[in-house]
Amino acid sequence: MMITRYLQNGLQGKYAHYQTDMLFNGLSWEMAGEKPEGSPHSVWELLFHMNYWQDFILAEMHEEKTESPEDLSESWPSSPFPSNEKEYTDAVTQFLKSLGRATQQASKDSLEEGLDGRKRTSADLLMVLINHNSYHAGQVVFARKLIGAWPPPDAEEKEE
Repeated sequence: MMITRYLQNGLQGKYAHYQTDMLFNGLSWEMAGEKPEGSPHSVWELLFHMNYWQDFILAEMHEEKTESPEDLSESWPSSPFPSNEKEYTDAVTQFLKSLGRATQQASKDSLEEGLDGRKRTSADLLMVLINHNSYHAGQVVFARKLIGAWPPPDAEEKEE
């Protein structure tokens, strides 16, 4: 199905930008917390924010009760840097697992069915996620360039 391939490629960043699942490769937790001059966010802040909304969108797709935050600042961490290596690696793992779940959702037959009696479909939500992740993926690359941590060590092997 064409829409399935389109959504899966979009989620992975194929043919559009650097592969989404490799954005954080080779970046130490200390460097992830560096907030470079000229960038509004550290990589850590962007990762936290991407996780927040990726998990929110996946919950909506599973028709779990979700409520948008009263204040959008809730979708950003309170600190520009992770408190330790485990917090950072756990966040990267969470991002990759959720991205994998979203990619699996893109292969479901029910992509065009309304969710919870609304006009919004799984395909609609996946497009929101693609757009959101793509926007912030660009910010991650920019922030990494500013701190001298781009390209990742394995970039030549995987870039498409």
